[in-house]
Amino acid sequence: MSTITTAKKWTCDQCGVTVSRLGGEKVELPASWTSSQEGTFCLLCRRERAAQAALDAAPKDSGLEDRAKLRRAALVEFEVRRRPGHGNGEIAKACRSSVAAVVAARKRLKIPAPQ
Repeated sequence: MSTITTAKKWTCDQCGVTVSRLGGEKVELPASWTSSQEGTFCLLCRRERAAQAALDAAPKDSGLEDRAKLRRAALVEFEVRRRPGHGNGEIAKACRSSVAAVVAARKRLKIPAPQ
């Protein structure tokens, strides 16, 4: 993981979106971003990478409907891992999914819902 905590500008290595302050002051990496040996990624690209990883692991003969289900499940699981302390409804809304899908993801991941 990168040891840099502030920079004048952060740029997502996948989509190219940038975060900076007017005047060129250093800014911390946004909380929803990540920076590692693989690169620096915004939240949108982190979600996309999680979905793509699930699709890459899918059997090559998977149908369109099965691939869509895998993608949706990967997005929900990503959000549950990222924000385990958030409520099921909040995660479902962020993923444009159902609360039932979040509950199922929590069971698969063995991450309990917050009290």
